[in-house]
Amino acid sequence: MIPQVGHFAPGPPVASGTIAAAEQIFARALRGFIAEFCLVDGGVLIGWIRGERHGNIADVVSSSAELFFKESVLTYADGADVCLDWGQSVQVVLDMEFSAEPVTVFFKLVLDELFAGIAIQRIVAEDLGQMGLEGFAKALNRARLGHA
Repeated sequence: MIPQVGHFAPGPPVASGTIAAAEQIFARALRGFIAEFCLVDGGVLIGWIRGERHGNIADVVSSSAELFFKESVLTYADGADVCLDWGQSVQVVLDMEFSAEPVTVFFKLVLDELFAGIAIQRIVAEDLGQMGLEGFAKALNRARLGHA
């Protein structure tokens, strides 16, 4: 499964360059969380996904996120997949949600033997067009611990 990048919402479709820029900003904001989450044993995580133990995954996501973000900002969205294609590295994809006023981001967290990254599915805000990338970055920063 390869995640597909979605569109900003609501409103008209946004240029792919804007989505790519938003993904870069978002990935930088999540870097510490992703590094912490990658400390989870891959075999255990795959077992939880196969066994549909969404509560366990949510707990580990929450524990990893609490080091960097305010409570309940970054959550597991109860969906995951493991790709075990022959001749390919194992890939784990988790459905995630980042919600901090005034923006909510629905995205996939992609963990592979060779890389870890994100793929934004949808960004929702009251007036995303007026917010722009700078406002998006500020909203992400305000969700971090130590920011009012």
